[in-house]
Amino acid sequence: MKNLSEKHLKNNEDYYLIGIVSSSKEYKLAWIIEKLLDISLNKEKNEKIDLIDNRTLEISFLISRDQNKYFKLISNKLLNNPFKSHLISSLSNFDYLIQFSKNYFDNSSEDIINTLKSDNLIHFANFVDIKLIKEKYLLYTWNKLIIEQKLLLL
Repeated sequence: MKNLSEKHLKNNEDYYLIGIVSSSKEYKLAWIIEKLLDISLNKEKNEKIDLIDNRTLEISFLISRDQNKYFKLISNKLLNNPFKSHLISSLSNFDYLIQFSKNYFDNSSEDIINTLKSDNLIHFANFVDIKLIKEKYLLYTWNKLIIEQKLLLL
């Protein structure tokens, strides 16, 4: 894993993070979110992040990209991982995380949350204060990987 500079961290706080509680499978939740928010999510290959201690995190996610905007549905539960059960342990009460660029929607923040809560398969949804997350470097690192992949596609 690369070291992240303070400048890099500050520049990457241009997104919102929503925690979701839902017992639905990832594909079912993605379908619900697509219908509710009128977006199209694509399943990507699971992302692997190598940690300093030679351990690897495997993350399942779906993404929607539109020019300089993105929306990601991230499973907070890690796959095949005996040493860590959640991507962001401090948010272990959330099954999924939604990370999206601040310019992705024209709607207000409250409208997005209310829309998500309108489906009974989403038990709870709320914005998470990114500044309070200890492990936010995992979101930055992962976000950087997605940006690098996007640049390779151009």
